[in-house]
Order: sequence, then structure tokens, then C-alpha cells
Amino acid sequence: MSSSKTKLRMKLIFLALYVLILIPGKTASAADICIEGLKELHGSQGVIQDKGGVWGYLEQSKPLRSESLIGLQIDGKLQRLISIFENLCSEGKIPTASLHSQILDLLGDTRMVFNRSGDRRKKEVFLESLNALHKKINILLEKLPN
Repeated sequence: MSSSKTKLRMKLIFLALYVLILIPGKTASAADICIEGLKELHGSQGVIQDKGGVWGYLEQSKPLRSESLIGLQIDGKLQRLISIFENLCSEGKIPTASLHSQILDLLGDTRMVFNRSGDRRKKEVFLESLNALHKKINILLEKLPN
């Protein structure tokens, strides 16, 4: 009798694993990407702006202050990306999960700027990474409707 119970338990465990592995998780609906996705983008952008944005960060670092214009451009273009995402939602043109992910990745890269003091990094290396970030933002903006 215990052998049949054990077999039944094993079958149930395999069935549960099968269901967990092969049945996809909750798929994001159009409303989810616009509501939850936008909330996530605004939250990440808020973290950046609460610290003064990239512009404010560069302004606070004496060696980087002369380069603060790039920070202002990055801050503005990130906000523009979020506005485009928001406009797509409000116009009924549902943004893709890929677009959401790309914008979120750029915001994450921007947040990395704040991980170490600008005064302790080599100016050239830091500016190179900011310019690369700026370029990635520009590439994404070129692909989107104005």
C-alpha cells in the first residue's frame, strides 16, 4: 500500500513540476505594461532625480563640473523616453515589453553613475562611460516616434 502512495506522490510531484516549467507565468497584458511598466519607469527615474539627476551629480563634483552639460542632456533625454512611452499608452498604441526593458536598462545604467564618487574616478574613463550612455539613449530615441 505504501508503495502505491509513494508512486502517487511522485506522479503528483512530477505533474506539479511539469506545470511550473511548461506553463508560462502571468503574461503581461497591454494595461499591465502601461500601468505597471510606467510606474516602474517613473520610480527608477525618481531615484535618479532625487539625487539631483546626472547634471546635479556632475555639478557637485569639482573636476566634472565643466562637463555637466552632458548630464543635463542625459536627464532630459531619459525623461523624453519615459514621455514617449507614456504617450504611446495614452494614444492606445501599446508599447512593447522590449521598449520598456530598454528604457529600464538605460535608467539602470544611469543609476550606476551614482555608485561611486566622481571625485575618485578618472575623469576620462568616467566621461567615456557617460558618453557611451548618452549614445545608447540617442540610438533608442532615433528608433521612436517623436
